[in-house]
Amino acid sequence: MLKTYKSGYSPLGAKMTGRTLRRKRPLLSAQILDFLRAMAIGIFIVLGLSSLFVSSAIAQNGGSVRISSVGGSQHVQLGLNKSLLVDLPRAVSEVIVSQPGIAGAILRNQRSAIIQGKEVGETNIFFLDSNGNQIAVIEISVLNDVSALVNAIRTIVPGTNIQVASFGERVVLSGTANSSDDIDKAVAIATQFAGGENNVANVITVTGAQQVMLKVTVAEVQRETVRQLGIDLSASLNLSDLVTGLISAPPIGGASNVAAPNTFTAGYNAGGIAIEATLRALERRGALRTLASPTLTAISGGTAEFLAGGNYPVPVGFDAGKIIFEFKEFGVRLNFSPVVRSNGIISLDVETKVSEPTTEGGFNAGGITIPATREREAKTSVQMQAGQTLVIAGLIEDKVRQQFNSLPGVGNIPILGALFRSRDFVRSQTELLILVTPVLAHPGGQVRLPTDNMNFSGDAEAIFLGHMQRLYGVGEGSTGQLNGSVGFVLD
Repeated sequence: MLKTYKSGYSPLGAKMTGRTLRRKRPLLSAQILDFLRAMAIGIFIVLGLSSLFVSSAIAQNGGSVRISSVGGSQHVQLGLNKSLLVDLPRAVSEVIVSQPGIAGAILRNQRSAIIQGKEVGETNIFFLDSNGNQIAVIEISVLNDVSALVNAIRTIVPGTNIQVASFGERVVLSGTANSSDDIDKAVAIATQFAGGENNVANVITVTGAQQVMLKVTVAEVQRETVRQLGIDLSASLNLSDLVTGLISAPPIGGASNVAAPNTFTAGYNAGGIAIEATLRALERRGALRTLASPTLTAISGGTAEFLAGGNYPVPVGFDAGKIIFEFKEFGVRLNFSPVVRSNGIISLDVETKVSEPTTEGGFNAGGITIPATREREAKTSVQMQAGQTLVIAGLIEDKVRQQFNSLPGVGNIPILGALFRSRDFVRSQTELLILVTPVLAHPGGQVRLPTDNMNFSGDAEAIFLGHMQRLYGVGEGSTGQLNGSVGFVLD
């Protein structure tokens, strides 16, 4: 509303100078203010009513739980033989426990209660007021307290990241470990805690290297010397009505199981006297070098087997006129089971065997030569660091066998007795060494094959020169050629 004042003073005390004065309006009208007031009241009412129907929040600190609103249902996990303090928003007149054998409730006062876990399981507890209205419902899950198990695993198996979860009487182990040995220890501890292996679920992942490559070297050197000397002597005397004879043929080869193929015969015949002598002599020297180096890879806790060899038939009996055979194994065999420990130690169960057929100790039966088997075997359990080499077996053997066969009495005569005596002498020396080297297997580069430098000779070299392979260092091209001062391999 505009008002006009003349010169002088206005009712507000403002001095006028003849100009027109307008009164300023309020910034917000009364209608807008009423709308804002109504909106604020509505928001307050909605928030207040929603708190009656929304599940109340639980503020849990250590062993206490505070329920801030009425009518909600909450879930609480409680350790076995543990207690929990509950603060309620309203005075309680009645408490109902569904399974009193699993959990119990004790009222301290009308707005505070203590819940105790008695047995592993689940139950619920109702809190009612004097009118029978529900104040709160607490769903209780009584679980085994795994804190002691967690502390035991961290103490006994350090350096691992193993988590423990409890579901009733069962325990679940998860996380990571450095080796399968750590997992075995954790499972053994949890088994004692849960009361049996069936109550423990193991889903732990191994993060360390778990494949072990084992290199076994079997080195053997044998030397043998055989000497044989014997004389077969036969004599006869024929004097008219008197005929007599002497035959001396002492056996030979009893010690060495070798018959001397070399003989020299001389005879004398004059009148009624006939003498014939046969000299049998043998000298043999032999040497044997055996080197086997199998390599095998297996996962930690697993078993690996390796065999490079074969089988040969051995007659063991007769059935309806037919010979029954059994097959015996020969060659190089390696069996081992590795376990990688958490401290880097590798535990090994190793069994290695090198066998081959031999005529030594064999025999003939029905025209069939049945060979014997020479075996070198070692079986042991060791613990060692990766990359270390350990001698698990060694043998140094020096055997001397000597046998004399003679005619009694006459064979003991010096010098002359040599005509009625045979000698068989054998000396064998053996040196055996078995070494093992475990290595943690990791991805590597290109593998060099044994056939990389193999290059067979052509027709001209094979026919005219008798070469089975090309000579290394001869010819052009990179195949079969070595750099530097090298020799030749001749077949």
